[in-house]
This record gives sequence, structure tokens and C-alpha cells, in this order.
Amino acid sequence: MSDVHGTSQAPPARGPHLTDALGQVDFFQGLDEETLLDIASRGRRQHFRGGAAIVSELEPGADVYVLLEGEAEVSVVATDGQRQVLGTMTPGRAFGELASLTGELRSATVTATSDVTVLVLSDAEFDHLRARRPEIAVALVRIIAGRLGEAEHAIEALFDPARVSAATPAASVVDKTSGRRREGRRGSVRRVWNELVIAKKRDLGFLALAAFVTTLIAVRLTVYLSFRFDVAPRGILRMAYMTGFTSLIASACASLLTFRPALRRVIAVLYGVGIALIFNELGVTLAFDIFYKDIHTPDPNVPFDVEALYRRTEPLRFIAIGLVVLVQLAYLRKFYSRAAFVLRTRLRGLLSRSAKA
Repeated sequence: MSDVHGTSQAPPARGPHLTDALGQVDFFQGLDEETLLDIASRGRRQHFRGGAAIVSELEPGADVYVLLEGEAEVSVVATDGQRQVLGTMTPGRAFGELASLTGELRSATVTATSDVTVLVLSDAEFDHLRARRPEIAVALVRIIAGRLGEAEHAIEALFDPARVSAATPAASVVDKTSGRRREGRRGSVRRVWNELVIAKKRDLGFLALAAFVTTLIAVRLTVYLSFRFDVAPRGILRMAYMTGFTSLIASACASLLTFRPALRRVIAVLYGVGIALIFNELGVTLAFDIFYKDIHTPDPNVPFDVEALYRRTEPLRFIAIGLVVLVQLAYLRKFYSRAAFVLRTRLRGLLSRSAKA
């Protein structure tokens, strides 16, 4: 029986071709045929027509899939919205095991490029299988350790190309799903950002803190110029105060409605902007002074000076900016150090080429 997505289900099959495919899975290797048949009996076979998505990026799910027949393609959506193919999968490959271990959303889309048959092991069954057969858990640990080692090796290629290229020519990266090598661009700040910030899920904090510092400096300069040239300073302060609250409320509401990485980065920036604008108004007292023109000073003969009030806590702003910058540097110390290394290397290369010219 088929559905609109191009899939159908059938009872698990028993046979040499099934155990051969299961035996090729890296974390099932070494298991005897009886155990492989037991695994097959606990899963369900599912068919996908060519072009159908087996799993999709950022969707929930923790089932583990083993490709029995056909071929599939692994892809992700890049930050520019374009679909990027990471590799292909052939019978004997498995996917979904990391989602089963971590409980996180799917990290990539797997699409059938031909008619495909997979064996689906439920998350609960996979947990039970690891408990019954510790060697599977040990194999998974080795696989994860190997992937971390490859990631570290790729990062090292940014900083010592000569040493790494001697071990792996052209600093190529092995595609896990197809075994093919993909050329990596050495010396890329974007690659350092992807490896040390986005991969470690620190991009939202970075953007929020950076937006806070940038906005606080920008609004301080704007207010200074408005006082300097007498261009509606009260109106600017009032607008900044209301914009801050609007940004904070909008970012809080939007964060509940989307899980797309690009949109969440926009929300993080909006949040940092809102906090900075509210902090700039120095709390309720200054807001009250701005919104009510008839507020009196202790001495009726002394005119009310908004600029003096605004400057009263200027050191507090500089302390806040300094603290946030220090937190940012500590939070992403490796990123800043390696990005600086890449930029210095590029600058030396440009100077060297210009000198030769």
C-alpha cells in the first residue's frame, strides 16, 4: 500500500541479501548472521520512489535507517538558501544513528535518487539493541570519535597546511557517505566560522552580543550628535526607548515560531538591539524624564537638562561595552585567534605578491 509521498511498507524480509546489507553497516560489522537476522526481524522495510525524501533536515525523528536497495543523496540547505549535496549513499549504509543517540533534529536531508528500500529500526528498538549488544555501542563510540578526529584534522589544515598536506594531499576532506574526497578551501574565515561557531551552536550568542555592542555605540553617537546640533534629542531618545521594547517583544515572540537557523540568527540580532536600546535609556527614571516634559528639578530656578541626565551614567555604558566585549572574546576565543591567523596569513600573501609585482 502506497501513500502520496512515494513510500510503501512491507514486512521485514529474511534472506542472505538482507544480512549482507546489514553486515556492511559500520556499527553492525562483526555480528553473526543469527544476530543480523534478529535485527532484521525487529525492523520494518519501507520503500521510496526516486525523488522522495526519506528524512528531511531539521525535522524531529530518531529512527535509524539502513539502505538495502537503491541509492540516496545527502544534502543540506546552505545559509544562502541553496541546496548543497554532501554525498551519495549505497546499500549497506546507515543514517539516523546520531539523532537516535542525541535526540536532536535531523542534520541533513536524505533523498532517494532511485527506487529505494530501507530497513527502519525504531529509536526504542535501537536503544534496546545497544543495551543487549554492547559491541554496537562501542562501535558507535569509535565512529563518533573518528568523525571528531576528521573535523579536527580539517581545522588543522587551516593553520599548518604544509604538515597536513603531507598526510592528505590538497587538504581534501573525505565524504562520509560516498568515500569520495571533496576539496576544502584552506585559509577561509567562513570555514573557521562554520567549524568553531556554527558547529558548536555559538552563533546566536555571538550575534546577540555583537548587536548589543554595535547598537549601544551607534545610539550613543546618534544621541551625542542630536544634542550637539540640537536635532530633537528628546524625540530620538523616546524613539530609541520604544524601539528597544518593540524589538525585545518581537524577538521573544518570533523565537517561538521558527526553528530555521537563518531566521533564528535574525532574532538573536533583534534581541541584542532591543536590550542595547533599553539599556541606553538608563532605566525607568530617564524614561519618565523623557516622556513627561513638566517634570520639575529640585530647584525651580534651575532648568531641566536632559543631556546632563543622559551623561550622568555614561561610565556605566563604557563598563557594559567593555564587559560584553570581554565575554565575547572569552566565549569565542578559538574563533577569534584562528580567524586572526587566517587574516594575517592572507595579508602577508597580499604584501608578498605586491612586493614581487
